[in-house]
This record gives sequence, C-alpha cells and structure tokens, in this order.
Amino acid sequence: LFRSSILAEKLEKWLQLMLMWHPRKRGTHSTYGQNGCFRALDDILSLKLVQVLNMVTGVVHTYPVEQDESLKGLMTQIFKDTGIPESNQELLQEAGLALDPEKPVTNCMADSKLPDGRSTEPDLFFLFDKSKPAYEPQISQRPHPESVSCILQDPKRVFPYQQLKKVLGQAWHTIRTLKEDCNRLQQGQRSALMNLLRYNSTLSKQKNSMASLSQQLKAKLDFFRSSIEIDLEKYNEQIEFGITSEKLLSAWRDMEQEVERCGREEDVEQLVAKMMALQTDIVDLQRSPLSRKQGGTLDDLEEHARDLYRKLREKPRDQRTFGDSQEMVRLLLQAIQNFEKKIRLIYTQLSKTVVCRQKALELFPQVEEVMSLMNKDEKTVVRLQEKRQKELWNLLKIACSKVRGPVIGSPDSMGTSRLAAPSQLLSQPPVLPSSFVPDSVKKSDDLLMESQSLCSQLETAMRDTLRDQDHSFKSLDWSWLQIPEEERNGFAVSST
Repeated sequence: LFRSSILAEKLEKWLQLMLMWHPRKRGTHSTYGQNGCFRALDDILSLKLVQVLNMVTGVVHTYPVEQDESLKGLMTQIFKDTGIPESNQELLQEAGLALDPEKPVTNCMADSKLPDGRSTEPDLFFLFDKSKPAYEPQISQRPHPESVSCILQDPKRVFPYQQLKKVLGQAWHTIRTLKEDCNRLQQGQRSALMNLLRYNSTLSKQKNSMASLSQQLKAKLDFFRSSIEIDLEKYNEQIEFGITSEKLLSAWRDMEQEVERCGREEDVEQLVAKMMALQTDIVDLQRSPLSRKQGGTLDDLEEHARDLYRKLREKPRDQRTFGDSQEMVRLLLQAIQNFEKKIRLIYTQLSKTVVCRQKALELFPQVEEVMSLMNKDEKTVVRLQEKRQKELWNLLKIACSKVRGPVIGSPDSMGTSRLAAPSQLLSQPPVLPSSFVPDSVKKSDDLLMESQSLCSQLETAMRDTLRDQDHSFKSLDWSWLQIPEEERNGFAVSST
C-alpha cells in the first residue's frame, strides 16, 4: 500500500487522527464528526486507484478514480502531469485494447480484490503519444540510496555486519526495482504490439472484402465487354441488309469508353502489395524475443542478489564479522548494464511497432476509398448493362416490325398501323419475293413453321393421353363403392 504516495498521504492523516493526545478529539473526523475515523478508514480501503505508465518517460503516475468518473477526467489529470494534450493521448490495456474516452474508468478496471479479501496491485494503463512518429529511450534510472552509491564507488570497503546487511538489502532492492521497471516497459511494448495486431486483423478482413469486390467487379466488366463485342459483331454482320442506327452505334461506343474507365485493379494491387509488406514487418516484430513473456538476465541477477542477502542474514552469530560487498557490486553493475541494453532494445522495437501502426492507420482510408469507387463502378456497369439491354430490345422490336409487317410499297403499307394482329401473324405469315427476303428472315419463318408443327404434335399427344386415362379409369373395378341392398333399405326406412 505504501508504494502509492496517495495512499501514504491518506494513511498518514488517518494515523494523525487516531494518535491525537486529547481523548475527546481522538478519532474525530473533520467531515464525518465524532468516531468518523472508522468511515475514513473504510474510504481508504475502498479507494480505487489506477496507474498510468508514460511510455515516453517511463514514469508511473497513480490517480484515484470515482465510481462514475469518465476517462476524459482522467485524461485531463494526465495532461497536467505529463503535458501530453488529450487529443494525442492513447491509453492501452495490457491486451492492447484502446480505452474509450466516453466510458467510465471503472468499466475498464479489473476486480482488485482477491478471494481472501486482500487488494491486488492497481490497474496499469499504458500512455502513448500519438504525435510521436518514433520513441527514443529517455528512461533515467532512479536515484540510488546513499549506501548503494557508496559501495559503487568503493566496492572493497569493509562494513560491520549490521551495516553490511543494510547495504546488501538496499542493493538487492535496487536490482529488483530495475527488473520491475524493465518488465513494465516491456509490457507496454507488448501492449502496443497487441494493438497493432488488432488493427492488422481488421485490415486483413477489409483486404479480403476488397479482393472479393474486385473479383465481382472484374467478372461483371468482362461480361459487359464480351456482350458489347458480340452486339457490335452481330450489328456489323447485318448492317448491309438489315437495320442501321448511328445513334445506337454511338451509344455502344460511349458505353465501351465509359466501362474502360471502370475497374480498380491497379489500385487494388498496390494496396495489397502494401498490406503484404506491412504483414512481413509485423511478422518480424512477432518473431522478436521481446514480443514474448520470458525470463531474462535481470531476473537471474535479482535471484542471485536475493540469495546473497539471504545467506548473509542466515549466518550464525559467531560468523557475523566485518565484510565487503564486492560480489553484490558485481551483480549490481551487471544489472545496470543489462537494464540500459534492454531499454534500448525495447524502444527500438516500440518505434518499429509505432511505424507499422501508422502505416496500418494510413491504409484504412485508402482501402475504404477504393472500395467506395468499386461500388460506384459496379453501379455504373449495372446501369450500362440495363441500358444496353433496353437498346437491344428496342432494336429487336424494330426488326420484328419490319419482318412481320407488310412489304414496303404494297397497299397494306398505307395503313396507320404497321403491325398485324398476333393471330394473323401466326396463321398467315407474310409472303415476300425471294429476291427481297434476307437469310435472317427465312430462318425466322422456318423457326415459326417448326414451332407451329411442334405445337400441333403436343396438342395431339395431350388428347391421346387424356383418352387413354379415361379408358383406364373405366376399366378399373369400382364394385367396392356399391352399397349393399340391406344398408340401402335401412337408409330408405330411416328417411321415411
């Protein structure tokens, strides 16, 4: 508890309240009144604290939070202590989840009570500065106690047993502090990597959606281009003896040019290449030993220092003589060197993570823009396809009107309507001189005659089938439906 200055201050005031000399004033709280010390102690025990590790400086800030206090209020306090504007602050949990400024802080905190009622360490959030493109190791070691500084300057200095035990204990505590500081910074670096992986997962889903949409658009474009090519080819085949329309031909040419401007294959390929390069960088970050929880040299050094201090304490009384601290100083120097080396590696890894995260954030609007353009292109292709089909049906109507209508120059062509009744068209096909009838018209007449023949055959087959069914029904034994004579007489008596 005393590791937090806030708790230390509150407990100090509570102890002053409980140790007042005057018996009537003892335990009297300024707010809760007489015997208010118990409510004050309850407030201290139920106090919720949150720790924020500033990844820029490596300093841990502790803040008390109320039940419904929003994260914005906490960010305001952080700005006063760190100087980082609220708009540039990003708070991450250990799992890499970014905190929502609109939600209460307590919703983001885990339960700080153990099953036996004891309190755990306060929740630790990691503070990042969004305006920083890279991070540099600006971490300074905590000031050493006077005795530790003394043995660092003169390791061979001899101390009495009690003073030597104090010096070795403080040196062990210094090594343990270095290990804890390094572990917290490594934990913050891993949280940044986890946050990057979350962004990368969302980006991968968008990439798959973009690739699927690109394939669908490509298929529709290929189908439309092939349809236009077939239309133009057939149009050119019949242009000498059939229908000509410069307006329709110009519309098809315009459709071709408009479709050529659709499709975003190059943009999609460039974005996919950028995403694959980013994926490679992320995999390299994950392969780094710093990305995984593991014991290191500082853990081993802290364990050796603890064993050295324990051995000194457990010495028999007759062996508690003067001694030096050379072995502990050797462990302490190794711990300091290892701490500085590991801090540089952590911040190098953190800078790479921040760069990859910035690339991922830049790709999101680009992917959304390309997908929006592809959706517009898809709507354009559908609109052009509908227009093409409409123009094609209009052309077919004109062709059918010329094929089924009277010959040009005949007396029937002077009427107001160029189309005959459907029954007349089916029963009396127009007879044209062979020199004026094109091949396509002859084929249409042949198909019409064939369809009439098939219809008559189908009608004959249906009549035969119905006749056979009627005969088969009559040939069946229906005697089981007849009512016996006794039952028939019974029905007659009852009816009378």
